[in-house]
Amino acid sequence: MRTRTIVFLALLLPAAYSCKTKKILAKSPQTAETKSTDNEIFNIQRELPGDQVERTAAGIRFTFSSEILFPTNSSYLNEKSKSRINDVAKVIRNKYADRKVLVEGHSDKTGTPEYNLWLSEKRAASVKTYLVSLGIPEANIKTSGLGDTRPVADNKTKEGRLINRRVEVTVLKAD
Repeated sequence: MRTRTIVFLALLLPAAYSCKTKKILAKSPQTAETKSTDNEIFNIQRELPGDQVERTAAGIRFTFSSEILFPTNSSYLNEKSKSRINDVAKVIRNKYADRKVLVEGHSDKTGTPEYNLWLSEKRAASVKTYLVSLGIPEANIKTSGLGDTRPVADNKTKEGRLINRRVEVTVLKAD
């Protein structure tokens, strides 16, 4: 009897173990659009070394530190910043001429919320004006000043505040 029980258990255990549910981990397939956009970003990064370029849900975003574009508490574009914007405008004209562009200004938390909003709006408007002067149709560009409402770093440190003071130019996805 004991031998039968052992044989029975020996046959039953593998069968029971094989019924255990298995997790199947599958990589979500990249769509052709995602692969294409990733290739576009790679090519843009080769054309514009040193610029921050990334794919977002809205489109392709170029991020500029406000320290690169503007003097402190100013919305005046200096020559170095114009050179960087020239490069981005060239990419937009050559590859995305039919696309809408969103220019968003951001600030850190120093200053009043009202001042930060005003300054971020002025900076976004300055970038738009310069893009228009470079041949990007004004009707294709929308601006937004967001003040200190969307920080990407800690406002408690000097480095964090520097990162939060930025202008983002997003080439929106085609309709």
